[in-house]
Amino acid sequence: MATDGLLAQVEVDEAEDAARRARFPVGAGIAFADLEEPAGVAALDALRDAEPVSWLPELGGWLVTGHSLARGVLAPRSGLVVEAQPNLVRASLGVMMLSSDGDAHDRMRAPFEPPFRMRDVEASYGERLRARVAALLTALRPAGTCELASAFASPYAVGVTADILGLDLGERIAGFYDAFASAMVYDGDPEPQRRADAARSELDEILLRGLARCRVAPDDSVTSVVANDPASGLTDAEIVAQLRVVMFGAIETIESAICNTILLLHRNPDQLDLVRAGPALLAGAVEEALRLIPPVAFIERWTAVPCVFGGVELGAGEFLGLSTVAANRDPAVFADPARFEVRRENARHHLTLSHGRHHCLGFNLGRMQCTAAVTALLDRLPGLQIEHAPEPSGFAFRRPATLHLRWDA
Repeated sequence: MATDGLLAQVEVDEAEDAARRARFPVGAGIAFADLEEPAGVAALDALRDAEPVSWLPELGGWLVTGHSLARGVLAPRSGLVVEAQPNLVRASLGVMMLSSDGDAHDRMRAPFEPPFRMRDVEASYGERLRARVAALLTALRPAGTCELASAFASPYAVGVTADILGLDLGERIAGFYDAFASAMVYDGDPEPQRRADAARSELDEILLRGLARCRVAPDDSVTSVVANDPASGLTDAEIVAQLRVVMFGAIETIESAICNTILLLHRNPDQLDLVRAGPALLAGAVEEALRLIPPVAFIERWTAVPCVFGGVELGAGEFLGLSTVAANRDPAVFADPARFEVRRENARHHLTLSHGRHHCLGFNLGRMQCTAAVTALLDRLPGLQIEHAPEPSGFAFRRPATLHLRWDA
């Protein structure tokens, strides 16, 4: 049943839950910690091998762990949707391309695709993002040590995001991001949603002023490109809604990808040696890091109509999650999947950036950002080593909680 145009998730009674537990015993044994803690990777691998589509009582829904099935879930004609009442991304960030389906999604996304083409992002942001990297490392180098995310990856991602939006929000961007991210946790606490609503209202006012400014004094920001496109067909409120999700996506993925790539290179010195001998392999290192430690570890969908995945019949209104951690380690697609291999030819077949209609809008810019950052870190910080780093963890977003580095000052 749908309410206010949004799909309602079905409630599973005790008898049905018991029947599903009996049919999917491996899934029934999965704890929520297996979805967020590093030790749970082995449990997800076992689940994928035994029950690639499985009932997880811990989620109150289904989990897909097989790569080919996951691609099917994300395909445009899968019968699965994001326009559902329990979608906390929609509740947090509002109605925009990432929380919309079909023609509504296509109409909102289309005006934003041209400025994110490879040629356009290099022309608009290439020189500036490399200058940001250089400035950050010039300031950091004398210290000989840092926590990578807070000292480099975060200010770098936030700075490039400001360039994309054409706004100098400084630390306020990080504050907005934190408010939106905290509301995407399924713990029943209404306070994070209240903070997200307040942040959305404040950010919208800033973005609307930015639209007005860009129409008076156009620049090369995405805000300006779309605001001055007479063919976009979007209202100002709709443009602002898309800019919100551009801002959100431009921070977490970049921060995590940089940290995860540096972590994996230094934990695999043979691969680091390959990259130092052949810098052209750095792009492959970034891609392989996206596969092996996916910054976006969990993707959500709901069944709009009855459908079948992996031989499992699903009714309408069912919640279905996708583990990119497990799908990206599927040995049917990736040989020796637990190994970090910078020369892996099919690394880009990972699902970290999603697939189909909702494939990451900024993938060209993101890859360029991460490659530039990792290249400079290796080149400009001699003797770079990891001082301390816990194992990467996280349910929705995955990376080490901290990554302390040291080098020869």
